[in-house]
Amino acid sequence: MGAEPDVLNPEGPTLTGAGSLYTDGEWIWREDLAHYVTKYHVALPADFLAHVRALNHVAPEVPERRLIEIASEDLGIKMN
Repeated sequence: MGAEPDVLNPEGPTLTGAGSLYTDGEWIWREDLAHYVTKYHVALPADFLAHVRALNHVAPEVPERRLIEIASEDLGIKMN
């Protein structure tokens, strides 16, 4: 977790948790996504919204193996 400036308003407040990521095993999003949706009405992909609704707005528990796969394949983080 870190603190970073608002990417749409760098002169605005610093956002805590901006470097944190969430996943449900399929999608990956930043912790501060809600800030941008609420403040700037950032549009989200229709596929993402349909997926969230299908899960009743609750992210499932993601197995560690899948988290490692996401980190290495999708995010390019080297895992031992």
